[in-house]
Amino acid sequence: MVIPSPLNMFEQRNLKVDICALGLLALTTFLGFALLTYHKTDPPGTLVYPVPTSYQNACGVIGAFAAHNLFTTLGIGAYYAVGSLAILTIILFKRREIDQPVLRAGGWIVSLVGLTAFVALAIPNFSPGPVVGSGGYVGAIARNLLEQHFAQAGAYIFTITVLLAGLLLCTDYVLLKVAALTTI
Repeated sequence: MVIPSPLNMFEQRNLKVDICALGLLALTTFLGFALLTYHKTDPPGTLVYPVPTSYQNACGVIGAFAAHNLFTTLGIGAYYAVGSLAILTIILFKRREIDQPVLRAGGWIVSLVGLTAFVALAIPNFSPGPVVGSGGYVGAIARNLLEQHFAQAGAYIFTITVLLAGLLLCTDYVLLKVAALTTI
């Protein structure tokens, strides 16, 4: 049995990937704290007048701005985006290769749109942030398009199909493997 020496572990590292992973870890941590400590009255929100002079967000001005824009754009999908960044960071630190990164990124975008549309349909008045809605602007636009072209059942079927298709594309069938393990 050969015991790997610590020097061999460092020889297998890629400095560019490690720096990228560290930067992504910092960004993910910052955005996570910004979302968790989001306060609706912080600027750039316009829910109260006069505008408060201090920020409730733990990440300050930039954190309040980032959280406000994430919630406005994606609604609950903002948590999915930050969670996905965390998973990507772990994958980079584990040195796992991402095969077909364009396909994975495209699948992730499709799953994000599917998620925001689903929450906009299922729980339209639940909003963690601004008054836009539970799916943010992306979910509101998708919901509007779905309601114009489908009945309610069709909108749900289409949205769930898009969400699952996106997850299958971005996770390389991990979803099916988990389903198989939990049903056996």
